[in-house]
Amino acid sequence: MKTVRPALALAAAFATLAAAGCAQFDQALAPPPPSALQAPIPAAEVEWSRKNGNNTVSGMASVKTGGTTHTCAGEGANLIPASAYASARMTAIFGNDTRGTRAAAQNPVKFENTDPLYVSTMRRSTCDASGTFSFARVPDGVWYVTTAVKWDGPNNSVEGGSMMKRVDVRGGKLVKVTLP
Repeated sequence: MKTVRPALALAAAFATLAAAGCAQFDQALAPPPPSALQAPIPAAEVEWSRKNGNNTVSGMASVKTGGTTHTCAGEGANLIPASAYASARMTAIFGNDTRGTRAAAQNPVKFENTDPLYVSTMRRSTCDASGTFSFARVPDGVWYVTTAVKWDGPNNSVEGGSMMKRVDVRGGKLVKVTLP
């Protein structure tokens, strides 16, 4: 019996450590605190993004299904300056703020308020017929590139979805982005 108790104690210790590890993992994947989306963006945090720079961000977005390639043709493409608010928003939509997709079949994420600076500092483009987009005169900084690739599915459904990638733009370079 005495050999069972240490084994049980050891098992309990591992279970406790595993639970603690899972809790930390869950916190890492948890959405950002609501306060990040409720606090206004400090103007100084994104003011740099209003300037012209020497970088170009260009890219393409496509999804291959079966033998068909669908592109973002005609969809908007956005270049959003990184901020605590933008990071929280990307995490709420895509599950992280580095790179992600969100299926068109999922319910859209609803936001109570959209910060005016988030909207006014966003650069917009439209994907051309081949599914490419470009942003010229981009200043150095960290940005989020977003667009969507959507097409008609069976029974009037919409297939595809939205996509995002965080990019670090520096030194007067051309940064090429491929989504998803």
